Amino acid sequence: MEKQKAYILAVVALVLIAAVGAALILNGNGTDATGAESEVTDALGRTVNIPEEIDSVFCVGACSLRLVSYFDAVDKVNALEADGTFNTRDDQTYYLVNKETFSPLPRAGTDAESIVKLKPSIIITSTANDAAAANDLQSKTGVPVYAINANLEFGEEFYKQISSLGTLFGEEKRAADLNKGIAGLIEDITSDALVDNPATAYASGMFYYGGASLLKASGNYLPFDYSNLTNAMKAAENGQPYMITLETLIEADPDYFFIDSIGLSGCIASINEHISKGTGLDKVSAISHERIYSTMVYKCYGTNWENQLINVYFVASKVNGGSSWVFEEKANEIIQLFYPHTTMTYSDIVDGQSGSGCAKVTL
Repeated sequence: MEKQKAYILAVVALVLIAAVGAALILNGNGTDATGAESEVTDALGRTVNIPEEIDSVFCVGACSLRLVSYFDAVDKVNALEADGTFNTRDDQTYYLVNKETFSPLPRAGTDAESIVKLKPSIIITSTANDAAAANDLQSKTGVPVYAINANLEFGEEFYKQISSLGTLFGEEKRAADLNKGIAGLIEDITSDALVDNPATAYASGMFYYGGASLLKASGNYLPFDYSNLTNAMKAAENGQPYMITLETLIEADPDYFFIDSIGLSGCIASINEHISKGTGLDKVSAISHERIYSTMVYKCYGTNWENQLINVYFVASKVNGGSSWVFEEKANEIIQLFYPHTTMTYSDIVDGQSGSGCAKVTL
């Protein structure tokens, strides 16, 4: 537990540093993309020459459209990727919030020839694994290519990516406000979670390469870290969800289950099936004590950062107790932080998506 406490304190220090960095941008250390500066650094460390005016954007790959949606740039999107991706699921909060704008847009292929026909000012992509791939697409299309990282978690690299996008769109203040808001919320939640918590928890139902299931676990789950709650699963080297065995889950005997909404119905069915077969799953503490909860979609076509922050507050509300805040009020605050122009509330979003959002689960 001392190791956990040290980790939480380190997280608090990190978000404070991020908040200071955001304040520096607010004081004018950013560069307007429509002004004299015409360069920005992307997630691959490439220097991208951006046009003086960005009139249209084409997004390729996981999280590219989501990140654009965090800025006042939604109207610049002139087409969506062709059918076959998950970018237009209502379970994607950014799509549900902007559905009126996005749903009428034409669909286009992501090959160079199709992109050229769209004549975008810039391409934003998460599919370029290295600088060579990004440069190749840029060469073939003649359009500046800006690479993003879809798998970042909150921390220095995430904040840098938001700041860089703020520079790209000429929205440095918006980027600073978003970073500062996230950092402040994380600081609040971690400051309340420094007391040792002996409980363990299991996060499952993740949608990540291969679909969602009860045994798709995550050993890298920030809501547990920020709540000083022990993850029942080991961390993965790549930080992503992975498959485990039923025996591993039973042996771990977690005190809490948190199931991602996107896989909720299937996970409930699996739990009931395993119990009916006498596997011993019903003896696991989370099930025998009815501590099973659903959470907002975390992994679906990349990381759903706004949902993850909502999950942070929900987990804390269930395992820490005695909070000075009301969960749904915090959820609405987070929705407004990421989408300041929306009139949708957390409740509206839950009603429009799979599962039950953040809620108690009954088998």
